[in-house]
Order: sequence, then structure tokens, then C-alpha cells
Amino acid sequence: MAPDSRLHLPLRDPDGEASRRRIYTATLSFGLVLLGVSVFWQRLTGASDLYLIYGAPTLWLLGIFNLWWLLTKRSLVVSERLGIGVLAVANVARIILLCFEAPASGLINNGPYWGMVGVCALVFLAFVPRQFFVFNLAYAALSLALPWLLPGSAALHNVFEWLRVQLNAVVVLSLIWGLAWFRTQHAAQAVTQEQLRQMAFTDPLTQLPNRRAVYPAVDALLSAAARGQAGSLLLIDLDHFKRVNDECGHGVGDEVLVAAARVLQNAVTEVGAAPPTVGRWGGEEFIVVMPGAAAERARFRAEQLLVDFRAHAWPHHLRLTISIGLSTVRPGEAFSTLLARADESMYAAKSAGRDRVGVEHVKMDDAEAEYGPAH
Repeated sequence: MAPDSRLHLPLRDPDGEASRRRIYTATLSFGLVLLGVSVFWQRLTGASDLYLIYGAPTLWLLGIFNLWWLLTKRSLVVSERLGIGVLAVANVARIILLCFEAPASGLINNGPYWGMVGVCALVFLAFVPRQFFVFNLAYAALSLALPWLLPGSAALHNVFEWLRVQLNAVVVLSLIWGLAWFRTQHAAQAVTQEQLRQMAFTDPLTQLPNRRAVYPAVDALLSAAARGQAGSLLLIDLDHFKRVNDECGHGVGDEVLVAAARVLQNAVTEVGAAPPTVGRWGGEEFIVVMPGAAAERARFRAEQLLVDFRAHAWPHHLRLTISIGLSTVRPGEAFSTLLARADESMYAAKSAGRDRVGVEHVKMDDAEAEYGPAH
């Protein structure tokens, strides 16, 4: 059965969430190892880096907690926000410490500003556009302004070097923002294109594939027949549907069409069989493309449809039946021929009194074989 063509856009895809969880776990594990090595090296060499002495151990403990959170399958959103928040605070602390360091070579350590860029990049990946734009704008502004606002900051004594480092960070951050904007636009455009494609190939009332969407399934049926595989086509018409519209109104008629589509979708699918394609052919006519279904099996399924339509509880206590035309695909024939035989079969059913499967006349070895009437 063709899937429901209504577009569903979950905010969190389970497969994507699992992939992100694995990436975060691997990245966090690697970062904790590097941070641990840095702290160990600082202790070994006796370096006087205040960040490694006071900030890194705290950061390492928070990282361990976040890793435990990930490994125990807890909320990924909480893990993302916690991780980014810790990195952002730690990096701001690193910038503050940098403001009071006196570089021996005259060149300042630009690591904290590359850290700022990294935090912003993570926010781009983890959150929706409005969230990342507001957060990144505020975070970048704070990181850039701090050296100029703190009393006694080294930036006030080495203006050009600090401006050079900050300008480099701003350029890279602007490129990332541009790429993030392009990605957002591309994603929005892809969603719009998919929605337009769904609209072009979906009947708006019944949400079944429309005639345009059925053609590829028929082409596949004809191609399979050329390789010697079986296949059949059912053409289904609602009996006396004009009377429903005339006596009950077109609103009730629409309800009947929607209900008929659901009955067809639920009735023709068989466990272990190739999934058929159910489509609205036009008006009150529906089509079912059944790959792999030989004539006998297709007729059995058509008879079951008759039973299902008789037994269904139709809107407004209506009694609804169908006439079905059946044609079995032959190697080398065109769709127009296959459809014409199904159409003839359907009108044979109507002429015989409706609520039945029509007779398909098939010549084999110059002898005419036909399916007997349903009743």
C-alpha cells in the first residue's frame, strides 16, 4: 500500500538523535582525555597557567558528569545545553584570565577566541536558527567586549595586537554565520520542495496518490511483466455515487470518498505480498496496482473488497457498493491496453448489476477464457 503522503516533520528524528549522541560521546571522551593530559602536564612542569590550575579540573568534572548523562541515555537536549553552557562559561573565564596575563613575546594567546568560535559553531549545529542567532550574538559581543571593559586589562596596553586577534575571530565567526544561514535556507527550501512534490502527487481530498503518482507504479508493473513476472490492475468505481451527491450533498459525498480510500488502503494489503499502490484515478474511481498478483489472486482480493465495502459502516448510514474491473498484465503490452481492459471489465460489472467483479476476456491459444461472474 502506498504510504500516507501527508508530510510529517518531527523535531527530533530518533536516528539522527542516536547519531548525535554517538558523536557527542566520542568528542567529549576525546576532549576529557586531552584536558586530563593538559592538567597532568601542568602539574608535571609546574606551569603557572591559572586556567589549568583552577578552571580545568572543574571543567573536567562537569565533562565527566555530561558523559555519564549521555551514556545513561538521558535527555540529549539537556546534554547539549549543559555542554555548550559549560564550554561558554569556561571560555569567558579563560578570556578574563587572558586579560591579566603579560605575554612574554608581545603576542597574546588567541586560543580563547578560537574557543569562542568553537562554542558558536556548536550552537549553530545544536539549536534552531532564532536560538543560535540570539545566543551567539550575545555571547560573541560579551567575549569581544570584556577585554576593553575590565580595569587594568592587558588589551588597553596592547591595543593593536588584541584588535588583530579579535578581528580574525570575527571574520571566521562571520563565515560560520553565513554558512549556517545558507544551511538554514537550504533546509527550508528542501522542505518547501518536498511539500510541493507531495501536493503534486497527492489527491488533496483522500490523501491517496493521484493519477500522476500512479504512473510510476504501473511502469514498474509493465517492466516486471516483460521479465515474466505476474501483476494485475484493479479499477474500482463507487456504485450510484451521483445519487449520494444529489440526495445527501457534496459534503457527504466527500466523506464517502475519504472513507472509501481508507477501506481500500486497509483491505488490499497482504502479509508477505508485494505492497500494492492504491490511488484515486478521478471522481469516484480508484485504481489498485498489484505487483506479483496473478489473475486468480487478484480476483480473490477483488472479491474481498466487495465484502469489505458491503460490511463497512458508511457515513450517514449509507449503503455503498463497488464495481471492479480487473486486468492481468501481459508481457509487452502498453498501459493504455491494460487500462482499457480493466475499464471494459468494470463496465461489464456495472452492466451485470453492479456490486461485482467484471469479466476479463483473455485470448489464449486462440481460445477465449474468461472469469465467471461474481454472483
